[in-house]
Amino acid sequence: MYCKNCGENLNENQEVCPTCGVYKGNGNRYCEDCGSEISENAAFCANCGKPLKQTQNGGERAAETKIPENVLSSIQPRNIVTALILSIVTCGIYGIYWFIVLTDEINRLTGNENDHSGVLSFVLTLVTCGIYGYVWAYRMGQKVDKLTNVKDSNNAIIYLIVMIVGLGIVDYVLIQDAINKTLENR
Repeated sequence: MYCKNCGENLNENQEVCPTCGVYKGNGNRYCEDCGSEISENAAFCANCGKPLKQTQNGGERAAETKIPENVLSSIQPRNIVTALILSIVTCGIYGIYWFIVLTDEINRLTGNENDHSGVLSFVLTLVTCGIYGYVWAYRMGQKVDKLTNVKDSNNAIIYLIVMIVGLGIVDYVLIQDAINKTLENR
């Protein structure tokens, strides 16, 4: 593994490059796999062929951030169909649980542990008669963009519109899908 900022060879245990002081995985001047210098707009490393930039939803992927293994191992993927069925069968009670857990899980995955917890977000949504739910949907869209490393995406707006239309459970599905994909790609 090589520093993406200066090209220095790193071992797996080093979290910070001893040469330039940048955290492992940050930077875009050198290939992480082979250490070769890469051009600014390159999609692949000219030396080893590793993909450097990918597009998703029309947005360019940002510099990837590494999620700590203890965070990844503490979160289990959830079957979306089962969660939907449980939300319907329990008249929304499982949906409340799902809302709380999704909020907490995405906060941990994106490094926003100090942000509003799932319980606080639920209480704020309840106390404001659903108005905070719009704020929650917008912020969750931003966190999904951060989680999937997509810049210039409209997820926040899409999640907000879906919530305004009254299909908040669709937001749950989209957020759960992003979490499941992150856990699959670890």
